[in-house]
Amino acid sequence: MSISSRHMGELLKNLGHRLGGSGTPLENTTQSLRESIENTIFNLRNFRYWEFDIHESSDSEIFVFHDDEIHIDGKSHTLNHLTLTQIQELGSTLGISIPTLSEVLEILNERPEKVMIEVKSLLTEEGREKLVESVSENHNLTLMASPSRFEKSFPTESREYWHQKLRQSKTKLVRVRRHRVDLFKASKSRILWFLAKPKWPPFL
Repeated sequence: MSISSRHMGELLKNLGHRLGGSGTPLENTTQSLRESIENTIFNLRNFRYWEFDIHESSDSEIFVFHDDEIHIDGKSHTLNHLTLTQIQELGSTLGISIPTLSEVLEILNERPEKVMIEVKSLLTEEGREKLVESVSENHNLTLMASPSRFEKSFPTESREYWHQKLRQSKTKLVRVRRHRVDLFKASKSRILWFLAKPKWPPFL
């Protein structure tokens, strides 16, 4: 199965990217994860951690998928506008099984390797609560997000509440590609938040 040069680069940096299936139709699936475990990629030099992406469906279920949309027959389907059942039916049309967060963690919670979960979209307090409950059982786990997705997934009015909930579960939420940046802490400071942003404004 062919893999694009971009995805090949991601795999060379970390074989656990998208549960070991980056750039293939099986990326971010439990099938890819199980095959990667069977092939013991976690023993290879280029394995750093298991990584995958999560979204919240319209019925507040947390599922694992990279993109915000699925494209079928020229039509785009925005995933967080759909229920989990509808999302999984679209996946079946493409020949893939889109798992829930709990299904992936059921496998990973039994393993010693580090886990990084990229938060792409959380929509409701119910969805945030489900995420916190799910990650509290695994102390090898870290959440990450881009600053823009963090702001949308953890809005200002309830951000401190979720910061404290995650602290109680000993779970950090860091910036994508800059894992030393704690986004909850950075968001409390104008200077730190400015520095956390991915693009610098032009200097006049």
